[in-house]
Amino acid sequence: MIRLPPELLPLLYAVVLLAAVLVLWLAGEWRRARQRKRERRGLFPCRLCAEWIRHGGKAQLVRCKACGALNEPGRAVDL
Repeated sequence: MIRLPPELLPLLYAVVLLAAVLVLWLAGEWRRARQRKRERRGLFPCRLCAEWIRHGGKAQLVRCKACGALNEPGRAVDL
């Protein structure tokens, strides 16, 4: 059996609790980063109005819903 002084028990409890909170926080951040990356897949800005367009198919050109311009998917153009 491991003998611990009674003064060490609250410190040990706090360290274990904080370690568990840290692990849960890091797991949540990792999951949230993966979700954000998945949501941004297929997004690109319109070349005229800079509205974000989602490309979900195999079309060569995608029409912007805001201005009606035809855009090439995945090609980000600096405005």
